[in-house]
Amino acid sequence: MKFIVCLTFFTTVGFTSGQSTQEVRAHSGYTQDGQCSYTFVLPPSSVQQCGSGQGEVELQQIREQARAFIMVTRAYVRISLTLLSFLDNIQWLALQMRDLQSNYQELRQQNDVLEQRLSALEKNTKNTTQPDLGDENNIPSSCAEVAQRSGFNNESFYVIDPDGPDRGVLPMVVQCDVVEGTAITLIGHNSEARTRVKVTGYEDPAAGTYSKNVTCWDSIEQVRAVVNQSSLCKQHIKSYSDKPVSWWVTWDGRQADYWGGASPGSGKCACGQSGTCTGRCISPTGTCSGRCNCDANDGRTWSEDSGFLSHKDDLPVTQLRFGDTNDWDEEGYHTLGKLICYP
Repeated sequence: MKFIVCLTFFTTVGFTSGQSTQEVRAHSGYTQDGQCSYTFVLPPSSVQQCGSGQGEVELQQIREQARAFIMVTRAYVRISLTLLSFLDNIQWLALQMRDLQSNYQELRQQNDVLEQRLSALEKNTKNTTQPDLGDENNIPSSCAEVAQRSGFNNESFYVIDPDGPDRGVLPMVVQCDVVEGTAITLIGHNSEARTRVKVTGYEDPAAGTYSKNVTCWDSIEQVRAVVNQSSLCKQHIKSYSDKPVSWWVTWDGRQADYWGGASPGSGKCACGQSGTCTGRCISPTGTCSGRCNCDANDGRTWSEDSGFLSHKDDLPVTQLRFGDTNDWDEEGYHTLGKLICYP
């Protein structure tokens, strides 16, 4: 960034004329075309003949004083330009520092996700049971295939390869269980525990300022491979609150418009789907939306909205969002179950 600096000031310089000292007035300013202009106002000369020697001496003194004045002015301009350049550099460094801080925070978040995933894998590996399945390159594709080959212990961990050997995603660790005679695949994550939502300043319901990232044991590509080769997948979601507005984010980053137990696109919870929502209505019109129990938002009654999410195109849940939790009496809890897939 370039600056044009013109120091505007008024000053006087003295010179000696005969037995008295007289003054030359000087000032600077901008011309119409934006250039700096310096003007010197000479006093009346006591010498009537301009060609006299005394007049020449006076003019020479004025010239010398004018040169000194211009040199000082130029020095001021150089100093000003140097200071402005220094300020520009400080501003640039501040912007660089802000970018570095932003990158640092992003790297910290990525590191936290990797540490959580590593911790889960280490825990699961200790409990992993892999029966004799014959060819080590022929890893089963699901818990159902594990059961067909050799059976398994309920709620144990096994290695499967959902899309087959030497292609697609790498083999992954999952939990296997049997429900009503059917072998199912379970994939856990870091948000299964009941979690309190209470953060000061998160008042805007639409913003959903509170967020909880959901990190699965395995990569999202591996989880989606399991979902794609399953006939049914579901994930239980639950909120328990007296006011908060909440939603969740799909595996590919879309904001879901329904809660557990309701249909995609409905904008409802399970009770809204069945028409059984409860709670005192406080809307200005006196009518309730009937979408969710937590819509009562009266600060007095704690309500629960829960159910299974079973639309395969949206699973697994990757983030939980909440808003309207700023008042002293506004808070809530959320719980998200493992992803469960059926053969």
